[in-house]
Amino acid sequence: MSKKRLKTRRRLRAESLETRQLLAANIFHNELMPEDVNEDGQISALDALTVINEMNRQSQGTGSLDGQSSAAGSGRMTDVNNDGRNTALDALMVINRLNRERGNFGNDDFGNETPTETPTETPSDETDNQNSDEIDDTVADESSDVVLAWNDLFGEILGDTDGSLQTPGYASRSMAMLNLAIYDAVGIATDGDDANTFYDYAIDIGNNTELSAEVAASQAAYTVLSSLYPDQQETLNAFLQTSLAGTETSRSTEASLAIGSEIGETILAIRANDGSDVIGVYEYTDEAGYFQPDPLNPDVPAWGPAWGEVDTFAIDSTDDFVPESPPELTSEAYAEAYNEVLELGSIDSEVRTEDQTEAGLFWAYDRQGLGTPLALYNDVLIQIAEQQGNTMEENAALFAQASVAMADAAIVAWDTKFSEEFWRPVTAIQAGDDDGNDLTEGDADWVALGAPNGEDLSGFTPQFPTYISGHATFGGALFTTLQEFYGTDDIAFELTSEELEVLLENPELQEAYGIELDDATRSFDSFSEAMAENGRSRVYLGIHFNFDDTVGQEVGSAIATSVASEFSAAATDDTSESDNDKPKDRNNGQPQDNQDRAKLNRIASVDAALADEGFLF
Repeated sequence: MSKKRLKTRRRLRAESLETRQLLAANIFHNELMPEDVNEDGQISALDALTVINEMNRQSQGTGSLDGQSSAAGSGRMTDVNNDGRNTALDALMVINRLNRERGNFGNDDFGNETPTETPTETPSDETDNQNSDEIDDTVADESSDVVLAWNDLFGEILGDTDGSLQTPGYASRSMAMLNLAIYDAVGIATDGDDANTFYDYAIDIGNNTELSAEVAASQAAYTVLSSLYPDQQETLNAFLQTSLAGTETSRSTEASLAIGSEIGETILAIRANDGSDVIGVYEYTDEAGYFQPDPLNPDVPAWGPAWGEVDTFAIDSTDDFVPESPPELTSEAYAEAYNEVLELGSIDSEVRTEDQTEAGLFWAYDRQGLGTPLALYNDVLIQIAEQQGNTMEENAALFAQASVAMADAAIVAWDTKFSEEFWRPVTAIQAGDDDGNDLTEGDADWVALGAPNGEDLSGFTPQFPTYISGHATFGGALFTTLQEFYGTDDIAFELTSEELEVLLENPELQEAYGIELDDATRSFDSFSEAMAENGRSRVYLGIHFNFDDTVGQEVGSAIATSVASEFSAAATDDTSESDNDKPKDRNNGQPQDNQDRAKLNRIASVDAALADEGFLF
């Protein structure tokens, strides 16, 4: 072929909202139009200002929501989300409503369709009580580190979201957008106009010198995830409220929320037309060497024919990283890889060890409900970050760098897959007598151990071409990022797999796999050891050739090194560099001058209106 024919996861608990026993109804809540705080029949920036002023009065002891004042009074319906309190979230809900009604959601000023924000709904008391223990534990476990907290929540969302969103491409894109939002929010809130951010923003910090990085990052994360996972809105609402609980209401807090919203909406706008919504249709061929439906599960459709065309985040082009084609079918190299997986990856293999079987299952994450392998890679980052005692700022940089590397790795891997269209082992081995190689012997009844994917999909092979391995490419990007970030490979760690936790609860399934588990945790002495086992695990399952793994690791590592360089460039404040030396335009073609970039400001009109009322950010 020619080149380029192209632990146990913590369960989240939501903090129970403070509830008030109001006599008949909440007299501080406008039931018919919650965001119309001043009851003038319309929603404007003045409504948000009214909430803010009321919070200021409460902080000075001159107002309350607990009924101590004689009456709410006209124009004092400040409890927008009807939770019995006046908080920053009430003002934010007004701002979000203004954004929607003023056209800031749907089509942007460039005529591009942007993600539509799911209206924020206040969780019911019943929902709050059901989720209270889960989210509260997460926030406590992460020691108030906003990066770890939101990424731990993201891991849960990956597994709990709608099944159509549980794809490695969508998960990696979402993870990158989430962590870039957090990274840029932390940077701007910490360093102001001097911040080195991944994307450009039309944000005027002004006199706000005491912005909260935690508040801005939480709001940025919430904004991004609300658009990407609308079916998780109740969980996100509860988590945001918990994240902001105890935050002192001030002008700096409100400014931090506004900045977080703007960062999140800008990133959503930049990525709105990146090609990720193109499904693509794959046409199979019966020609030897080409990808074909899994003969054991022929009704599973191919996924990702167009993912290789998605806009990259940090690398300039997939062309710079797409590898050479796999070995020719008639070559000795192909026959060697063929015969290895024939024996090692068979469901009834006599050479695969129990430890190799365990490793194959440990890294799998192919069954729906586990959130794709990105959920496990997210756990790796959390584990290492906690173990190494990172600061919040360090975590923001690490998670952004690693997730961008993995997102770009996915695009390169799927570009390669559907350019090369190389067949999977199960197809190759069952048709081995027709491949033109005298060193391969076909077995029409061969079945792979298979990726775990449910009781009815035994011997399952993921439905996209084999070369290169997505697992190996993701792993190369992840673990090379960790090597780059810490400047060493020699960091030992332990990791728990939900895939093995499923087996721990099912002794019969363990017996069927020929293993006996004591726990769901494996130990690694270095990042390279984990990277190698992650890639090799797919050969143990019989769903990849060895060259899918080794080349995938090389590609992922190269991408991670390039992405690390991009982040280093972004962190360099060198005004003398020439235009040719500057980092690539990460806004993916969005206008860069101040006038056009201002169009990306999702709440600029709200800021201006608030300023007119005397509230200056």
